[in-house]
Parts: sequence; C-alpha cells; structure tokens
Amino acid sequence: MRKWIPLTLAAVVTAAGLQTSARAEDAPIEIGVIANLTGPDVKTSLQMSRGVELAADDINAAGGINGHPVKLIVEDSEYRAQEALNAATKLYTVDKVPAAIMFGGSSLMIPVAQMAKEQGKILINTSSSSPKLGEYPGTLFSILPLDDIVSKDLGDMIADAGIKTAAVVVPNNAFGLGVADAATAEFEARGGKVVEKIAYTEGQPDYRADVQVLVGDDVGAIIATGYGDDSRTVFRNMRELGIDAPWYAAYPSILDVENPEWMNGKLTGVDNGGYGQGVGEKVLAEYKAKYGDEDVLAHIYYGYDALMVLAKAMEKSGTEPADIAKALPEVVKDYQGATGTIVWDDRGQRIDPPIDVITYEDGKFVTTGHRN
Repeated sequence: MRKWIPLTLAAVVTAAGLQTSARAEDAPIEIGVIANLTGPDVKTSLQMSRGVELAADDINAAGGINGHPVKLIVEDSEYRAQEALNAATKLYTVDKVPAAIMFGGSSLMIPVAQMAKEQGKILINTSSSSPKLGEYPGTLFSILPLDDIVSKDLGDMIADAGIKTAAVVVPNNAFGLGVADAATAEFEARGGKVVEKIAYTEGQPDYRADVQVLVGDDVGAIIATGYGDDSRTVFRNMRELGIDAPWYAAYPSILDVENPEWMNGKLTGVDNGGYGQGVGEKVLAEYKAKYGDEDVLAHIYYGYDALMVLAKAMEKSGTEPADIAKALPEVVKDYQGATGTIVWDDRGQRIDPPIDVITYEDGKFVTTGHRN
C-alpha cells in the first residue's frame, strides 16, 4: 500500500508526539484518518484531511482529550476499495485505534464499515451518502447526510419550480443511483414525470451514445449528480447535441463545468449547508491562515466536525469503542458545529441538516438560497 502524508498532517502527528511524555497519563490518543491522498479526487479528500487537522490543532491547543494530546495516523486509500481495506486493517489491528475518520465514496466506505463492525470499532463518515450506510448502527456515524435526505429535497425543489418533465443523468454506482431514486420518487410524488433515466459507466472518454436519446425529448429539466471529469464530459456531449434544458443537481459544486458561458445560470441544486456562520466562519479563517488557500470546499467542515464530535465522545466516555458508540449520540445534542447542528437518527445517520441552494453564476458556484 502506498502511503503519503501531507506535510501539514505530518506536522500534526509530530507535534502531538512532541507533547507526549513517558508517563501513561500523558500518552497521546491515536485516531485514524483514511483518505484518498493519491489517485482520483485528491483535492476534496485533502481538504477533508486538513479539516481534521484543524480540529486536532484546536483540541491540542485546549489541552487535548482529558489531558491527552490527539495524534493522527493517516493512511492513503488511493480511492480504491482494497487499499481502503488495507488502510483500515492497519489502523484497527496494528495501530489499534478505536476509531477512524474516513473520506471516500460508498464503494469504499461500505466495506470498511463492515470491517469496523466485525472488529467492534468506530468509523466516522465525512463523504459517503449511500442510504446503505444506515445498515451499520453503533459502528458508522455520518457527519454528511445520506442521499435520501438531500435528494428528496432536490426532487421537491424541481417540483417547486413548476417543472413537469425531467430526465435523470447519473453515474451507474451506489451514489448516482441513490440520488436518482430519492429525487425521482419525490418529484413524481409531486406530480412530475421522469421521461428518461440514464445511468452511465464512469471513466469513459465520451457519453454521447448514452445521452443522445434525449435529443428531441420533451425534457423540462435534467436531474443529475456526478464527479469532476465525468461530469465535464457529459456537459460537453449534451451541449454539442443541443440539449439545452436546465440542470438540477445534488451536490452541484462537485461537478466540473465544461463551458462556463453555456452553463451560466443553467445549473442549480442542493447541497449541505450551514458553513457560513459561527463555527464555520472560524474554521474558514483558520484554514485560510494556515494554508493560504482561497479555493475552499465544504469537506474541510465535515472533517473538522468529525474529529470534534469524536473527541467530545472520548472526553465523556474514554476510548473503548463500545463506550464511544454510546456517547456519540449524546454529545452531538449539545454540539454546534462547522456544519451546523447535528441531529442523528437511531442509526447514527444525520437528519434535518441545513440545506443550501447552489447556483452556477459567472464562472463560479454561489449560494443563492436555503431550503431549511
């Protein structure tokens, strides 16, 4: 397994180690981080990791967890399921961490959640949103709401816009199909009609054969989600075919716009919100001061909250995984985070999250409203 730790994360690990004395009562509390730091989608994963690091900075500056500094052990998943399992195996069985914070798609998160369940460990989800993640109560706790929450709101928003017909264009994976199912169900429950459902295979150089079925169809809107390069290719193919319907997307800012002028004002959607106030403002200021990076993604806030709620549970209960699992639902009740108030159902899955309306305007994504 290839491993690469960003210098800034390495600094956290080293700093935590420097605070450690030979006395057991001062020993660091080790927490795992699994992220795709090589391979695809590195930028978003790196920002999540930096959010975890910012939380570690704040925790250690305040005296640690009951006097123990936090030490992060970072493993690279390379955005591959087997490497994610290798990373989790090392963290849970070799390093013996009680809990890990993870970034990755559902195809990675689900097998790691199964391993964590079998080993009686904790996994904090910052990025995956398949409803199947709700099948690991007491093991997997999500800072990110699952797709059935956000996508239901997407279907409602499309119906609220007065749109009567739509086509679905999503990647053929658990994420894409989960968004499609939840958004379609809500849109149709509100009287809309889905005329086509396209689920394309990821990683192809061209999707013209997939989307050309929409030429000439009465399509009032495109219901979509996807990832960077693939979405860019889909947009190009649709533009070249003259398919000019507005796009409504779950998590629009993870899409990569191919032609800014063509897409201007045409792409909108819903995303998790709550970052622009209170703790979120503080985290943003810390992030910019530490990294000098103005291109900020929401993932830093999810990484930050993941470690903060985990630390609060450990402060309350100690570091045994079973005790952490019992404490997590209690501590989030009083936690106002960078992603807003966290409310979990009895599975440890987030409900009633802040939802923002995101629109692509003048070459960038901007928040143009709020759904709750």
